[in-house]
Amino acid sequence: MAIVPEIHASRLLAKTVVDNRGEKVGQVVELFVRTDEALPPLVAIEVACRGRGGKRRIIAWSAIQVLVREYLSLTVPQEQAPSVDLSAAPFMPVKRTLFDKQIVDMNGLKVVRVNDVKFNEIGGELRLVAVDVGLRGLLRRLGLRFLVHWVESRFHRALPDTLIQWADVERIDTEDGAGQVKLGVPYERLAKLRPADLADIVEALNARQRSALLGALDQSVAAEALTEVEPEVRSRILAHLGSERASDLLESMPADEAADILSDLRPDQAEALLNAMEAGDAQEVRELLEYEADTAGRLMSTEFIGLQGQWTAAQAIDELRRLQPKPDVAYYLYIIDEEKHLNGVLSLRDLIIAPPDRRLAEIMHRDVVAVHEEDGKDKVGEILAKYDLLALPVLDDEGRLVGVVSLSDAVDDIFAADRHKPRWWAR
Repeated sequence: MAIVPEIHASRLLAKTVVDNRGEKVGQVVELFVRTDEALPPLVAIEVACRGRGGKRRIIAWSAIQVLVREYLSLTVPQEQAPSVDLSAAPFMPVKRTLFDKQIVDMNGLKVVRVNDVKFNEIGGELRLVAVDVGLRGLLRRLGLRFLVHWVESRFHRALPDTLIQWADVERIDTEDGAGQVKLGVPYERLAKLRPADLADIVEALNARQRSALLGALDQSVAAEALTEVEPEVRSRILAHLGSERASDLLESMPADEAADILSDLRPDQAEALLNAMEAGDAQEVRELLEYEADTAGRLMSTEFIGLQGQWTAAQAIDELRRLQPKPDVAYYLYIIDEEKHLNGVLSLRDLIIAPPDRRLAEIMHRDVVAVHEEDGKDKVGEILAKYDLLALPVLDDEGRLVGVVSLSDAVDDIFAADRHKPRWWAR
């Protein structure tokens, strides 16, 4: 075959196939690549035959001899053209799987739509190397290349191809089996995105794509992303995921974040998800939902480090090694008695520099700044700002430690409630 250095799928799909006698076979309507290689080779075309009642046939790409202008020429008479068994290996239909589908642009961290697909000649084969998501690709595909020339001459600058390398694209199967496309190199790279960036990507997808993406991610990663999604979108995602998957994600979250999500749902939806959760996790969330909105009790996390005053610094460090708490949970270490009354607090730094045999009661700060569980979020924010704290303990009527409000949780809640209201830190 006369190989060209590069060609786009839209150009191939517009061509007519003729055999070696010059007889027209039909029009190319689909391209098939084999996906078990890093750069998928083009292995077959689907042709809508002329005058045969719309019959279609698969022809091996190896039977193509010449690729010129609007024609593809076969090396043999059409009745001898070899076919390809598409069930024998992992094949992908390029047009049906990629055209007009959405992918993730990892450089821009956004969802974009595929307008065309680029093939390059590598080692004597045409291989899929990139997808085109730009205006030039769209105009080319629509047969409007003259507009490209007009734009370039009008503005005296070249209209670039906007390409995403195939190595950064991976297919996701949705519930109905239709191929959807998503960033692929990385499940790993995708999982390492900041939850807020991943949430932006999730929000830009349709319902099936969201479900497919969240289903493909590790449960903890999916749960973190879900907490960052806008509430109205989040409720639709949970409804589409189904109670089993949705409840699994809620169980993977801290109870305060699960309570925050459930509070945005209709009462019947929230109750259904709570009933689907593990009993212990559900009970913890229910207790938080009993607090009035905009109170410290609703804002707080029930995850905190509570240590006994009679422990030594060495014992406390051993306990931290055992618990392996998240960084934001270990901001402050709270000294409590057996009934969970708050007696003091110390920072992680205080603990590390203390002599190993020193009792925590001897190094803790006894004058602890705290709020009551029914205090409003404005008071919580003001105290955090006034004392420059990263977290604030929350007490009940008996002075028992029931939770902790972190600075990040307070800020997130205030922004979510009113993005235009002057903040306590800007007054």
